[in-house]
Amino acid sequence: MQLGFVCALLSLLAGNSWADTRAIGAQECHPNSQPWQAGLFYVTRNPYRLLCGATLVSDRWLLTAAHCQRPFLWVRLGEHHLQKREGPEQLFRVMDFFPHPGFKQNRITQDYKDDIMLIRLPRKARLGPAVQPLNVSETCVSPGTQCLISGWGAVSSPTVHFPVTLQCANISILEPRLCQRAYPGQISKGMLCAGLWEGGRGSCQGDSGGPLVCHGTLAGVVSGGSELCSRPHHPGVYSSVCHYVRWIRKTMEEY
Repeated sequence: MQLGFVCALLSLLAGNSWADTRAIGAQECHPNSQPWQAGLFYVTRNPYRLLCGATLVSDRWLLTAAHCQRPFLWVRLGEHHLQKREGPEQLFRVMDFFPHPGFKQNRITQDYKDDIMLIRLPRKARLGPAVQPLNVSETCVSPGTQCLISGWGAVSSPTVHFPVTLQCANISILEPRLCQRAYPGQISKGMLCAGLWEGGRGSCQGDSGGPLVCHGTLAGVVSGGSELCSRPHHPGVYSSVCHYVRWIRKTMEEY
């Protein structure tokens, strides 16, 4: 799945502003090794185009970034190679979005507080080796923790190239002071930074909403970062899932 030309162009014109994110310094994941990984797509004149990533957290619910919301989206589960039919793929059209009530996207002020959202599938996903939910992390991860990101986002920046197979990269949770240093005045309690402080590895455009997996649980949701992906001293920014466990559970129970 590839991002549309318009999305890529807007991204390149965005300068150093907070931007939707992608995966730099990644390698192809072992097929279906991330069975909770979902792709979110929207329809244009061309076939489905990738918008964001997401994580299956139950057989009926996905967790992603609130800024990925559209009037409706297509969800693809069980995917690895986006241009090949490999067998375990499942397709859903979704219209039931539950963004966190605190999210108020403002690209001018670069406010991405509470950038997290639940999506309800119209029917239960068929679980199997290639489609499995991931538990959300109830404990906040510590700086230095080694984690894994995955997605079909761009693997180069600023000249963007989008892969057709799912990419994985190992990154680290960074100290909050480094996060604040990278993005002064933009980091709230519910955010964390991850990547490499020296740059060269991290999320990029097309990875927004995707999983940050630490200790085998979902610790973060890709939210944003620097326009030029994975440059030194500008790590990726994630919504910290541990701060939203109560809201996640309450929303899933009520709806």
